[in-house]
Amino acid sequence: EALGPVIRKAVSGEAETTETNILGHHGQIALIRALTVTFQLLIALMVVTGPSTAPTVLIACLQGWMLYLLAGATGFYEVSTPVQAAFWRLLVRHTFFATNHGCAFNRLQYSAAFVATMEFNFALGGFQLFLNTFGWEIIGLIMVWITSFMNNRPCLWTWYGFYQVMESFLNVISVSILRRHLMVWAIYAPRFLFSSVFLILNCFGQIVVYLLSVF
Repeated sequence: EALGPVIRKAVSGEAETTETNILGHHGQIALIRALTVTFQLLIALMVVTGPSTAPTVLIACLQGWMLYLLAGATGFYEVSTPVQAAFWRLLVRHTFFATNHGCAFNRLQYSAAFVATMEFNFALGGFQLFLNTFGWEIIGLIMVWITSFMNNRPCLWTWYGFYQVMESFLNVISVSILRRHLMVWAIYAPRFLFSSVFLILNCFGQIVVYLLSVF
């Protein structure tokens, strides 16, 4: 009887250790898959954007790595989670505009739809144009999730999505106020449309992460 609590404690400790090892193993698999998808997206993005995007990819990856290290910093170098999420949002938006994109239909790089194909295919061309335009948003979502997951900072992922919601909300207010402006269809409506697509991508990413955490 005296050995009963000791045995139960030992068995429970082994069960907790086994569960921790299993969770750690699954986390490593998820990380490897996420990094593989990110690398494949970067290659595809460089193909549909052109060779001129290589320096942008290099600088963006370097900045992303620095933000990843910043998320794990402690002590004097520790930065609050909302500020880190703002840095990530700034990096993704800056890369979007640095690759000669813009929130206007005349800034769409239609030549991306004709890359790496001998004959034009409507579905493939549309996907390539979508990847060319919103690929950095998708890569940013994956990189922020990796940073949040590996450094045990779930609030980073939450704040990143919150900033996108606020951006879309402010765009709604802007379009509502300027709905009778002369340039509403040339400037403000396309900006609202792009912001809506960004919000949809972020919501989809939030749903995927939630499903991964549940199952």
